Amino acid sequence: MLEFQPIKDLEYEYNADLGLSYASPVRGVWNIVHIGTLVPQAHEIYVCPTSCLRGVVLTTAEMGAMDRLSTITVGEDNILEGDMEEALQRGTERIIAELPVRPRAMLIFTSCVHHFLAVNYQRVYRVLREKYPDIDFIDCYMDPIMRRTKPAIPNLWQQIHRLLKPVQAFNKQQVNYVGNCFGYGEYCDLTQMLLSRGITVKQLQTCKDYDDFLGMANSAANITFHKTAVRAAKDMEIRLNQKWLPMRPGCSYEEFDEDLRTAAEFLGIAPPSAEEITEQRKQTEEAVRSTCELLAGTPVSVDYTAVDRPLETAQYLIDHGFNVESVFVDVFTESREVFERLQKTAPDLKIYQSLGWNIRRMDRTHGEGKLVAIGQKSAYFKNTNHFVNIIENEGMYGYRGIRRLMELLSDAYLNEKPMRELVQIKGWGCCGE
Repeated sequence: MLEFQPIKDLEYEYNADLGLSYASPVRGVWNIVHIGTLVPQAHEIYVCPTSCLRGVVLTTAEMGAMDRLSTITVGEDNILEGDMEEALQRGTERIIAELPVRPRAMLIFTSCVHHFLAVNYQRVYRVLREKYPDIDFIDCYMDPIMRRTKPAIPNLWQQIHRLLKPVQAFNKQQVNYVGNCFGYGEYCDLTQMLLSRGITVKQLQTCKDYDDFLGMANSAANITFHKTAVRAAKDMEIRLNQKWLPMRPGCSYEEFDEDLRTAAEFLGIAPPSAEEITEQRKQTEEAVRSTCELLAGTPVSVDYTAVDRPLETAQYLIDHGFNVESVFVDVFTESREVFERLQKTAPDLKIYQSLGWNIRRMDRTHGEGKLVAIGQKSAYFKNTNHFVNIIENEGMYGYRGIRRLMELLSDAYLNEKPMRELVQIKGWGCCGE
């Protein structure tokens, strides 16, 4: 069995996660520990067996954030004696008593064993809220057994924003960005449009303290850039009555323009003018053409950890003359239209399963000359030091986002990076690398 298949031979329902999987040493994607630390003045508690705690503690230690996390160990005695609720409550009370600074919020992560035993943790939270009214407690989950029905990252984004409380009136001059590991600023068309028209953008990455975070409840709308944020945005639309405005983080000029018009119409501000759009497109096409000429046919590989829409990104690059030879993706989340068009325009495009059990045996050489990768997984599996080292779009959206990607692609072509060292850093960018 080959470690890749040409896209022409695949069905749209393709999903690599069907059984035995391979975990590569590429560790840049953020996990629940990294995301939890975005909440200012909050403390994380993980309640699980020692085997599970090992990874959590190592992650936190690597971040240098051990003061932000505590653990409660679940042992065989807790299961046999049936005191899981008591252990959770007593452990949390002890942690609160011993912390040098009182947290404003506590994110308590229960694990698979609590679900197996039907532990009534909500009763514990009610007791804790009554005893510590100055602390906001929220239930979070570290339960890989639920990854198909309630995946950990989307669920955590939802739970984090459940700390926000309903308000009587909204500030039409303020919006939230929800569900991003990285802040969206200089390389985001939407941010530039909003700021230039007097709209305040609130996002976890720029909240000064917990009260600033709670101020997100006053915003008129929640804006998302990633599918992992959809659960949170839908929940906030129902619970807080805040408008949800999804942005589409691909490479379609028409979608960029439509998304900005939709946001502008809701907020009662002027959208980009026809002249502005023309100028943005002109600058973008010039940047893409210049980068394509620089690469001069050099093979390019794209992976899903770097960009939300790897197939659309591959199609965009192919349309502009780039030699895209492969995409690393484990499940197709893009539209059937994108998939079928790529089948026609690049039928021999290699689709690699980064989780596939047999990919560890792949031939990681790529012939003579350079290969430029967009993303850590494609860089690792293609064994190249010429790569764009980003995770989850890294704050790029719209025409400015594409131009920034071209800058990074040009730099990757011209300059090598220590790939083997960089891909092993867990939660790339969470600590300002």
